[in-house]
Parts: sequence; structure tokens; C-alpha cells
Amino acid sequence: MKFLLLMLLASGLALYSCAQKDMASKIQNIDYLLTRQEGMNKFNGTVLVAQKGQILLKKGYGYADFENKKSNDSSGIFQIYSITKTFTSSMVFILIEQGKLSLDDRLSKFYPSFPNGDNITIEHLLTHTSGINDTTDDPNAQETEAYRVERFGKNPVNFAPGEGWSYCNGGYQLLGYIIAKVTGMSYEEAVRKHIFNPLGMSASGFDFKNLPSPEKVSAYHIFTDDRKEKAVLYDSTGPYAAGSIYSTVGDLYKYYRGIRSSQLISKTSQDIAFSPSKTNKGYGYGWQLRQDSLKRKVISHSGGAAGFRSNFAMIPKDDICVIVLNNHENANTDFLTGRIIDILDGKVFEPISEVKLTDADLKKFVGAFSVQEPQMMIYTSIVDGRLAVEVSGQGKQTVLSTGETVFFHEEANAILEFSSDENGVFSEITINLGSRKMLAKRIESSWGLLGSATKKGWVDDLPDLKFSEDSVRKGLWVLKKIALKKGEIKFRLNNDWNINYGDTKGDGLLDMHGENIKIEAGVYDLILDLTDESNPRYNLLKTASVQ
Repeated sequence: MKFLLLMLLASGLALYSCAQKDMASKIQNIDYLLTRQEGMNKFNGTVLVAQKGQILLKKGYGYADFENKKSNDSSGIFQIYSITKTFTSSMVFILIEQGKLSLDDRLSKFYPSFPNGDNITIEHLLTHTSGINDTTDDPNAQETEAYRVERFGKNPVNFAPGEGWSYCNGGYQLLGYIIAKVTGMSYEEAVRKHIFNPLGMSASGFDFKNLPSPEKVSAYHIFTDDRKEKAVLYDSTGPYAAGSIYSTVGDLYKYYRGIRSSQLISKTSQDIAFSPSKTNKGYGYGWQLRQDSLKRKVISHSGGAAGFRSNFAMIPKDDICVIVLNNHENANTDFLTGRIIDILDGKVFEPISEVKLTDADLKKFVGAFSVQEPQMMIYTSIVDGRLAVEVSGQGKQTVLSTGETVFFHEEANAILEFSSDENGVFSEITINLGSRKMLAKRIESSWGLLGSATKKGWVDDLPDLKFSEDSVRKGLWVLKKIALKKGEIKFRLNNDWNINYGDTKGDGLLDMHGENIKIEAGVYDLILDLTDESNPRYNLLKTASVQ
């Protein structure tokens, strides 16, 4: 009997040892993934991975402050942007449980003069089904409660309440104001009192722009080998209850434990919050919803704007929490989260064998390619010595060359194969997405000019004023002797708003989706210098005055 017990004990210890080795291997694979992504400038931040109450990985990658060579670590403070919506949602359910709010409360209860306010509910605001159009295009407007309520009410609606779905930051900003009205304190004070303080989230707050903490990370708009440019940070009153919170991976893990233990809101409230809206199965009451490959519910929210990309995900069934915080704009944190979960589930991803190509090799594949079904544009360029692909303005992603004409897009799990025509020009891309194939054909591409300073104005139906590319210096675009009025201009590619340049700092450097460029009346020669993809510039040479 004693021998049998010893055998059973030894067997149990062996199984435990194997499980430990298996988990250690998974953690090593996750670390390899993140280290490789960091080396490609696709990740720069901090990650926390936990399962069944145990933190498996809590580590920083890359730089918290490149200029001062300060590395990211687990204490770094990041702007989390739209993950804020989950806190706003939690606050609403806290107030519902206190009997101070109801999902069926009407917007008119708080704003009696709001158009159609009798038919817009708290539930509609939480689920992005209110139909409210939150456009605010006045750059000089103060983003106050009074301004937003008036502007949202005047804007033409997107659809009748409950009849559609449209992601609406404005709806969450209104929820922030409603929380303040109901609690008798500011939105920020309410979140601190009911969420931050009970959970011990001492490193979290709201005004990242003016935060003096040494743990505050720098935010980068551009982060390549050749160029690091810091992002222009928003004032917290801008995103407000839709995106103003900053935090750390440690604090967000406390948030997760508070949710899981029902310390914040009850299981009954969670069942509602984590259920899909009537018009979008992928979004609940402040939470993004999906099923993973094992058919488990993944409850998450991503965040992204100037200088940051983030993701917070949990799988209640297996007590899994993954937090990814990134302080530049290159990262696809949804992809990283999904890949980390896959590795935890035991999936093995073979190392990618990359073929090193020279810039001369890669230049053959650079250009604009049109896909007819579905209709979209693909732009290719060179970034950090690799081919980069941008699909309809979703941001450049470097791809890995696995052959002389074949590239692997890891985030999309797609294989891109270039083929040449009879003149040796690589004119087509065959895109393999599993069993699905798409064909992209090269088109003649040109930069254009539009804006209130031009005769065309901002009208999309008319073609932009076309630049001509220098026949010798590729990437140098010129538009000569153009009469312009006093006003504003922008540059865009192929009449496509997804790819447009402005100048946010007024320093002659081009910023993707940057601010409109103000210009005085006159006759101009305009030069777009895109010969260095990492350092795009422009020059406005006034050659004459307009009479």
C-alpha cells in the first residue's frame, strides 16, 4: 500500500513537472514573438499575461523613452484610450445596481431639449446604437458639455435609435456627463471613488498629457529605424469618458481581478454587459466580443490614437487575462493578443525563414495596386529595409520576404506573390488568404492637391490637382504655377482620403492625416519630397502674388 502511494505521488509529481515545462515553453514562445516584433518596430511596450490567478509574463520591450535610452518595464504608464469605455460601462452598471440609473432611462431625462431624446436610452449609448452623429469639425470649439450636447443634437442622425450600429465616442462622452449628474461629482472623481480606489489602482488617472510621473512613457507618432517622432498628445477633455484614462499593466490586472471576483459589478450585470447588442454581435455594452478558435468567449477592448495602441482581453472560462500596451502607432495589438492566446492554447508557430532583399530588389515592388473585389487600394513602400504594405489607410505593416517575389503578411496571415508583365514590371499581386484568393493590379499613381485654397475646394467628386513625378528623382513630386486663394490645403494620394498628408507642427515635415496647411493667396510652385519614406517633406515656393 505504501509502495502504491509512493508510485501515485511520483506520477503526480511527474505530471506536474511536465506541466511546468510545457508552460515554461509557452512563455518562452510568447517572449520570442514579442522580442521579434520589437526588432521589427512592430511592438514597443509592456505585456502582462495571466492564467488561473498566476501571472505568467509581465515584461517591457523596447523603449519607454528612446531619446534617453530608458527601457520599457512593467511599471510604465500608458494612455489606454478606448479601453476607457469599459470603465464608463462599469460605472453605469455600478449606478444601476445602486438604483440611480436604468438602461431604459431616456436621454431626455438629463437633456430635455435634445432632439429625439425620448427615444434614445442609456442602453443605446452603451451599445453604440443611438444613431447620434458625434461629428465636431470646428477646430476652434471648446470641447465642453454644452458644446457637445448642442452639436450632437444639431448633426443629422446616422439612423433611428436601435436600428443600426455606429461606433460613437460622443455617446460615451454623454455617458460621462450623465455619470457626473447622477453622482454629484465629476466623471473622474466617480471613477476614482468607485473603481480605482477600491481596487488599489494607484497608478491610473486621466490627464496623461500633464502627468509628471517618471514612469510616464513617451508616445511616438513615427517609430522606425531612421526616424523617431513624438506624438502630439490630446488634452484629456477631448476624449473624456470615451478615452481619457491612463494606466499600467499591473493596475489593469487589478481591474481584471475586480471584474472576475464581482467586486465591481455583479455577475448579473456582467451577463448583460458581456452580451451582444441587437444590431452587432461583435460589441456588447462597452466591450468587444468574439469567439476564439476553441469557441470560448473573448471579452476585450482595444484603444488607439496619438502615440499609443493597446488591448485588454479576458477569457472568463479559463481565467485568462492578456494586456498589451504599446507606445507607438505601429503595433497591431489585437493580432498580438490573439497570437498570445493561441500560444497559451498550445498552438505551435514555426519560425519564419526570411530572405534578405536589398532596397534595389524591394523597389521593384513599390507602388499602388487596385483590388476590384472587394474594392480597395494596396500601397507598397520600403520601411526599415523591408517591404511595407498599407491597405486602404489602415497603417503600414512590414511584411517578411520568404522568396524573391513572395512575402508573408503575418498579421493578416496572408501570402503576397508578385508577378511581372512582358516588360519586367511587377504589375500584379496574388493575395492568398487561406482558401481565398484576390488579385491586385498596379495602377498609375499620383499625389494631388485639394483644399479651400484651390478652385476645387474640398469636393471629393472632382479630381485633385495632379502633381508630376520627377523623371530622374523618383519620389519627388512637383506642381508648378498654381494660383491659390487664402485658405487651407492638403495632399492626398489617388483622391483617397485614407492616404493624406498635412503638417501638424508647421515645420515643413509631412504628417500622415496631419493638420490642414494654411496658405496665403498667391501663385506657387509646390514640391512634395517623398524620396525618403521615413522623412517626407514639402515646400511651398511663392512665385507671384495674386492680383
